[in-house]
Amino acid sequence: MTALAPLTVGRFVSTWQFDGWATAVVLVLLAGYLAGMRAAGRRGITWPRARAAWFIGLGLGTIVVATMSSMSIYSRVLLWPMALQVTLLLTIVPVGLGLGDPLGLVTASLSTSGRVHWRRALDHPIFRLLTFPAVAPLLAVATQFVVFFTGYIGAAQHHVWVLQVLQAQLVITGCLFVLPLLGVEALPAWCTQPVRMTFAAVDGLLDAIPGIAVMTSGSLVADGYYRSVSRSWGPTRSWDQIIAGGLMLTIAEVVAIPFVAILFRAWIREDAARAEDVDLALDLADLQQDPAAPQGAPPSNRPWWEVDPGPLADRAARYGWAERPPDN
Repeated sequence: MTALAPLTVGRFVSTWQFDGWATAVVLVLLAGYLAGMRAAGRRGITWPRARAAWFIGLGLGTIVVATMSSMSIYSRVLLWPMALQVTLLLTIVPVGLGLGDPLGLVTASLSTSGRVHWRRALDHPIFRLLTFPAVAPLLAVATQFVVFFTGYIGAAQHHVWVLQVLQAQLVITGCLFVLPLLGVEALPAWCTQPVRMTFAAVDGLLDAIPGIAVMTSGSLVADGYYRSVSRSWGPTRSWDQIIAGGLMLTIAEVVAIPFVAILFRAWIREDAARAEDVDLALDLADLQQDPAAPQGAPPSNRPWWEVDPGPLADRAARYGWAERPPDN
């Protein structure tokens, strides 16, 4: 391997290399997303441009930065750029892609029969298991332990195809958790916005574990590989590892805060939309009220939770509570 010049702030910003594999993946994802937007438009659905901006800018843009910037180049001689690359691909990229809601875009772009097949694919037991909010975070944590506490890093640096598999694995693993939480396509009905926020908060706690493990490990991470690298500049290997773990911990926790905030905002919007639907249903009920009845009189002497539209009234009707005779 050609010796690398000492890493400075200027080189960290200005050093780039072309990665044909990453470029191909980015272009395929970009083309697929734009094609989905056009297909949705032909069906009369205007896909929000803000979603496209998140998908392209934060999602695909971070893939480019993580695979072609100096952190990819200097990960050959330092652990902390490798840790930074891993964390970006596992956390930032999935959030950007998830804010673009690609699963929802597929639904919007398909015909009625196509949506049926797509729904079946999303309902497949294996997909349901992998995207279950209690399983996907554990996969992400396990992936990081495999990367940093086995020979994965050394193999990825020696073999390009292993590095490509690693990068794809990180993005896919992150997306298994983030995409279902930010969309409406892949989670069961009971996984409401408050439940999603709870899972996101728990995930934020779990994401701290790998970074802490790297910082406090009694042995050097990827020792077999980095011991073979000749480097006369930069931090010692122990300090390099502490910096790497600190970056993993910091980025994971920083990402968790806005992620929970995004879910909280979605919860507020969902409640506001539901309130508007209830108000509309009540207005329609008032219009359909018997004209002979006094104005403002309730339609019956049943309690509000059996009369007002909503989940309680639906349950009352389902179990026959709303059909009981009025009290004398």
